Amino acid sequence: MRYSSLVNRVAGDTADVWDLHYEANHAAQSGEDVIVLSVGDPDFDTPAAIIEKAHEAMQQGDTHYTSIQGYAPLRQAIAEGHTERTGQAATADHVITTSGAQNALFACCMTLFEAGDEVIVLQPMYVTYEATVQAPGATLVPVVLRAEDDFRLDANRLREAITPKTRGIMYSSPNNPTGVMLHQQELEVIAELARAHELWVIADEVYSDFVFDEKSQHLASLPDLDDRCITIGSMSKSYAMSGWRLGWIVGPRELLAHI
Repeated sequence: MRYSSLVNRVAGDTADVWDLHYEANHAAQSGEDVIVLSVGDPDFDTPAAIIEKAHEAMQQGDTHYTSIQGYAPLRQAIAEGHTERTGQAATADHVITTSGAQNALFACCMTLFEAGDEVIVLQPMYVTYEATVQAPGATLVPVVLRAEDDFRLDANRLREAITPKTRGIMYSSPNNPTGVMLHQQELEVIAELARAHELWVIADEVYSDFVFDEKSQHLASLPDLDDRCITIGSMSKSYAMSGWRLGWIVGPRELLAHI
């Protein structure tokens, strides 16, 4: 029987991270000396206060459909936190909640890109980025951040990667897996190229609460990007809520309406 071509676009070695995770866990449970580094799951449980509040809400009957965009007070809280961190003005109308950050990335790519488009991704990268970009038929174009350069962005190599087919730039900062955070001058290069070439920029910031020795830097803090800057967030890492599947997108209202 025939399957959709989407099956092949979201398959491949980098999409099979969970298979590796299950294999590693099985080895550990079998007594092998294994350190599991496959999936970013915190080594502590969801704080009791969150669990208690969720239980209280369910006991009170809060178990029904909500709006497609998400629970309004939650979206407002996310918007306020985003504005406090980045300085970019945001309201609940600039936020949509999703089933985790992975769902947010997938929704953005399916909404923004299509066959024939190219999306530049800073590499090393989170392993599912390839399948996420390829899902709508787009091509991932890696710009490698080299270990000998301390994984810092080479502005010239990023410029050289842009072609007439380029539609977007995607990255994680702090980076998964290296932990490197892009500095202000690196973000300014990305912003400059996005404005000059009419590109979308997807900033995956799910690890932004794990910056302890310096101030977090955010693309959304830079001027004249409100119509093309998309910030991805999640409760999975910061609040050890990976199994709750709660992420979000902060971006232009028109984009969120399409999503």
